[in-house]
Amino acid sequence: MQQQPAESPVLGGALISSQVVEQLLEEMRTGCYAQRSRLPAEVELAAHLQVSRTVVRDALSEMEREGFVERVRGIGTVINRPALALKGRMDQKFEYNAMIRAAGRQPNVDMVSTTQTPATPEMAELLQIEPGSPLLTIHKRIKADAQPVIYSIDHLPLALFKGEKPERLDLTAPIFEILENFCGQTVTSTIAHVKAVCPNAALSRTLSLGGGEALLLLDEVCSTRLCQPVLHSYSYYTSFFDFSLLRKLF
Repeated sequence: MQQQPAESPVLGGALISSQVVEQLLEEMRTGCYAQRSRLPAEVELAAHLQVSRTVVRDALSEMEREGFVERVRGIGTVINRPALALKGRMDQKFEYNAMIRAAGRQPNVDMVSTTQTPATPEMAELLQIEPGSPLLTIHKRIKADAQPVIYSIDHLPLALFKGEKPERLDLTAPIFEILENFCGQTVTSTIAHVKAVCPNAALSRTLSLGGGEALLLLDEVCSTRLCQPVLHSYSYYTSFFDFSLLRKLF
């Protein structure tokens, strides 16, 4: 008898457990589990989703790490409905184009410029490269319809582009897509410092701000799965955005 292959962890280029997470989140929000306080047992979920219990267990572990559920011995998998309703979570990967569209606006980039400079000692330390190594800096303004909502300054090692001239590329895309599509680098983690800042006159004009309006600054170093930093980013967000944060205390 021919042996059946083991269940592959990859389906269509995406992890099966990640697909299960997305399906379960949708069903918990608007589907068959929308009115339930707890999810069914693993064996029932596996049958419903047509995957193995191992995949279900991995998916539930991911959902628990992200705060969507709590698994309590003797009770089961409890759905955290307040966490499920949160939008714009800063503790998760978020994509500003999707957030702008969710607000009923159309995202667009109307201002992009680039410079190439040698890395300062401080920037070289952040990106784990030699001081003086060439850096590409991308300045970008993002709008929601006609309203400026983000100004970003992204620093990348020029070596990531492997000889390709960045100015010939479409740099209006989100920076993670640029890294993925043009540099073959997938960002899996970021270390972010978040602060409120008062913009200078030039930034106020760029973002069409009123007097005294503050900005939210995300100062981030972004790394690949191998813990290699590939990007340092300053992103200035206007009050158009409403971010949330879920803190897991234990």
